[in-house]
Amino acid sequence: MVLGAATVWTFVRGRALIRVVLLASLTAYACSNLLLQHIPHIQRLAAVPLGVVGVVAYVLGAPTDLPILLILLGVGSLVDLLWDPTGNVYENQSE
Repeated sequence: MVLGAATVWTFVRGRALIRVVLLASLTAYACSNLLLQHIPHIQRLAAVPLGVVGVVAYVLGAPTDLPILLILLGVGSLVDLLWDPTGNVYENQSE
């Protein structure tokens, strides 16, 4: 709810469009985590597009540090999806 309110407040105050897009993407990420719990690894899967949004916002020169947070979140989620240091594959515990 706080992210949604911050997005609306930023839009109403007439801030840079890129800030509105960044906050809206974070709001969508939070809503997907709340509403789609039945999908396996939804937190990691939904964070990867956030990284892409962060890269685009960084390249466009967003006037905030939020793109760096999104890039770190997206890269971390992608690494977590692709690499498992224990050697176990997700959903498969056979030895």
